Amino acid sequence: MEYGSEFHARANEAFERAFPGFVRDDWKLVRSGRDALKALAGLAAGKRVLLPALCCESMIVPFALNGCEVVFYRLREDLRGDEADVRDKLADGALLLYMPYFGIRPFSDAFLRQLKSGGRDILLAEDRTQDIVVPRREEGITPDATLASLRKWASLPEGGMLRTGLPVEIGPADSRFGDMRMEAMEEKARYLESWEPSLKRDFLQKLHTAEAMLDENPGAAGMSEHWRQHLERLDFDAVYRARRHNILYLRDRLEPLREAGKLRFLTERPEESTLYLPLLLEDRNAVQRALAERGIYCPVIWPEPEQAAGVCPVSRWVTEHILCLPCDQRYGESDMDFYADCLNDIM
Repeated sequence: MEYGSEFHARANEAFERAFPGFVRDDWKLVRSGRDALKALAGLAAGKRVLLPALCCESMIVPFALNGCEVVFYRLREDLRGDEADVRDKLADGALLLYMPYFGIRPFSDAFLRQLKSGGRDILLAEDRTQDIVVPRREEGITPDATLASLRKWASLPEGGMLRTGLPVEIGPADSRFGDMRMEAMEEKARYLESWEPSLKRDFLQKLHTAEAMLDENPGAAGMSEHWRQHLERLDFDAVYRARRHNILYLRDRLEPLREAGKLRFLTERPEESTLYLPLLLEDRNAVQRALAERGIYCPVIWPEPEQAAGVCPVSRWVTEHILCLPCDQRYGESDMDFYADCLNDIM
């Protein structure tokens, strides 16, 4: 087995239904989450954009391509935004982007309302990639824009969404990206059956080539109609239930390691995201390598961007200590048992 990394082409088969349910009429569907950011960046072209210091390079590029001034704000130890730092760095007409770190809400509604009522024409945008399929216990303030990458949640060659009442520009679909990724996903499916090394080298190169297409220009591309129809057939309620079960089951299996001080959970309520099960480890790199030797590939989802270096000690610490275990709908309890056994052996 190999765990983690990109979905293979047939990973959705158990979650397809003959009716649409997840896609809403007020969504603008785009090629990727990065395209959603590009559409958003068009609204802030030439203006200041505040991003959390704990983010990835792919979140910065869309704003840089559109001539925005990107500034990073600090996080507190509980991964909520540093409100004083945000106030200091805001400018008139600025855009503030925030995201819930595995269900941890970054700002209070009262703070966000103060920013909107301050007469400075601040735009609020929430990146919900980490919890877009998860029902929220309370919605809170409605931002000017909500966006998410859907490719993180299912076997989709294309998939991003943007919900906003503001006038954004989205260009026509560009099938090159989805076609290249679909070829890679088909090759990964064949690789998982044959374990032929050349297939792995080839699908990884195709994925790399496809990702580079996203940064070719500053404009946002729409989602291809074929993949839009595929998205509308996916039962994301079932996807969420499968992920939530895996997350809670694995958390219980890892509780003895937490009690022994071998690891920490990033959040006490990991089921409020289900993108991964995030752990905090003192010797993260060694554990990550040891898991990879056993076929478990755990991403560092926020390698510190060079532009954000030195801004936030908390972000740097999380980047160096976080390990994200893939617990998505491809897997079940026996796989979570394997993770737990491996971690017990390693630690």
